[in-house]
Amino acid sequence: MRILTQLKHWLLRENGSASIEFVTIMPMAMAILLASGEASMVSLRKTALDRALEMTVRELRLGQISNPTVADLRNRICNRMNVLEDCAQNLTLELTVRSTTSTGIISVPALTDLCINRATNVAPVLLFQPGAANDLVLVRACLVQDYFFPTTANQISLENRAGNEFRLIATTAFVNEPR
Repeated sequence: MRILTQLKHWLLRENGSASIEFVTIMPMAMAILLASGEASMVSLRKTALDRALEMTVRELRLGQISNPTVADLRNRICNRMNVLEDCAQNLTLELTVRSTTSTGIISVPALTDLCINRATNVAPVLLFQPGAANDLVLVRACLVQDYFFPTTANQISLENRAGNEFRLIATTAFVNEPR
């Protein structure tokens, strides 16, 4: 009987109850904090990529870049993004001339194999057609980046390709000015 009362007193003690709440809540709070920090960094990178691509395409559209090459456009885009490291090695560009049908619908190619696969170190073979005067050109850029906090890769809804990397895709289109 005495053992039962001691057990009852031991179970009713409140010593350490605050640390139990802390231990159960703190991992969830840290996970939310890290995931929101990662999501904001991804958003920053995506915005930087979109802006750099738009500024470069504007120069291309207005004819300020003579005889554009993939390397030249890649360097122009990467020079405009200050928040990314190893940009030139992880950025792929695709320029394709698109034709509008009589219905005005533009066909857009699928996103398959647009990005670099860093696990196998293979870069996809993409089209580079700057187009002639009055051509509609679709420009797509894909940037493969690493997570800041690799543990949050499964907490935010990004495509996790090979462990600690994700891809950002920016798309724009322009019509070449007549010369």
